[in-house]
Amino acid sequence: MRIVRQFAAVVVAAARVGFADLAAIYTWRGWFFGWFLRLTTQVIFFSLFGLLLGSESLVYYRAIGNSASLVCIEAMAVVLAVTRERGEGTLILQLLTPSSFTITYLARGVCNLIVGIGSSTGAFIIAIILFRIPFAFPQVLLAPVMFAIMALASYCYGLALGAVVMAHRNLQWLVINLGYLSVMTFGGVNVPVSYWPPALRTIATALPLTHGLAAFRLLLANGAAGQIAADVGGELIVALCWMALAVTVLSLAVHRGLRRGTLELASG
Repeated sequence: MRIVRQFAAVVVAAARVGFADLAAIYTWRGWFFGWFLRLTTQVIFFSLFGLLLGSESLVYYRAIGNSASLVCIEAMAVVLAVTRERGEGTLILQLLTPSSFTITYLARGVCNLIVGIGSSTGAFIIAIILFRIPFAFPQVLLAPVMFAIMALASYCYGLALGAVVMAHRNLQWLVINLGYLSVMTFGGVNVPVSYWPPALRTIATALPLTHGLAAFRLLLANGAAGQIAADVGGELIVALCWMALAVTVLSLAVHRGLRRGTLELASG
């Protein structure tokens, strides 16, 4: 029980640091009228292509997909948190503490996960109102839960990518943009996964959102519960795999830095 309490205390402390960082960047007005409206505009922009092509079903498809994709965009900010620890020299200090540095890394960006769920939920509500998206009730009330599952997978994905480029801060923005754009392109956000050739469809199955978004679409259409559960399970498996990769790569990078004596440097 004592170990559990200590673990929880470390997670809460790391998460509080993450929220403090977020509060230093945004006020609630700045976030809502700046960042959130920018994300909502993106959802509307891609959805309007359906109207341009005269297809209501395409409007609905893209509105749902792009609302869900916001959790991935928000979660990818964890790449910045991972590389910043190394770049600012605070990683070496974490290694001196009794708790594992991986715990603080995993919990530091939880704020991005939570904010992403809120962004997707808010944008989805706006999309429903603007485009009159049909949905099954009361299943639609589970939308935040579905967004949370997709956010978790996206967060683990971002952690893994951040760990890969931890020592190379000059690559962080490239990785962030390529990371979420790959998900938006191949994960069923704007076009079905079946649109792509077999090789790309295989890659898509390993990306966050692919399974979760399929489950969300079925949920809104009152689809079979068994298939929804299977897709949710697939999304959780993807999250677990990316989490395992993140912890493994992070541990290897830290041990390599310790061996070379370069962890206090911004790169190496």
